[in-house]
Amino acid sequence: MQYAILSDIHAHLPALQAVWSRLEAAGLADRPVLNAGDSVGYGTDPEACVRFLRGHSNIITVKGNYDKNVALFPKREATYRLKWGLLRPEKFGTLRESSAAITDETRHWLSDLPAEVSVTLDTVQVVMSHYSPGSKEGIGTWTPDSRLKELAKNTKAKIVVCGHTHTPFVRRVGGILWINPGSLGLPRDDGAFRYAVLTLEPGLPPSAELRFVG
Repeated sequence: MQYAILSDIHAHLPALQAVWSRLEAAGLADRPVLNAGDSVGYGTDPEACVRFLRGHSNIITVKGNYDKNVALFPKREATYRLKWGLLRPEKFGTLRESSAAITDETRHWLSDLPAEVSVTLDTVQVVMSHYSPGSKEGIGTWTPDSRLKELAKNTKAKIVVCGHTHTPFVRRVGGILWINPGSLGLPRDDGAFRYAVLTLEPGLPPSAELRFVG
């Protein structure tokens, strides 16, 4: 059985629709779909992207840092201005714009998202977080195996799904399959819309493939 993994949509509705069309064609859109957070921020369609996610009950979503900051912006605008207004004006600007573009219902939905979820797919336990399990550490291709082995102690899951760093990778370390699909809506490299497909087959170790629409 195969399952799709998304992350870092960043309010890019055309990218989300393009990847979803690919999932539908592959027969993956009606199964559980894992979304590792940062569904809003930077793109122009935060409200529409959240409505899309909420309209598909099989999409399991965790909270990313932009999801949290956009949701809290009305309460923390002064704090964010001091923190990012001068040093990272583009970040402060996108938080302000995304916050102004969403409804109260969407704000509550973003606020209520879990930071981490554990799901069982075909008897295999999967833990998903925007960061790494049990921490706020972003992991990427540069993260050494020794560090992944340390982080593996924070979970009993056989598969870890993460996002945040926008760096797609699949690695098997510490008895765990680590998957970061890369960013669907704000990729760092060639502009392709990134996602991953997890494969679970009886009697075989879990595997995953990085894919893109470009």
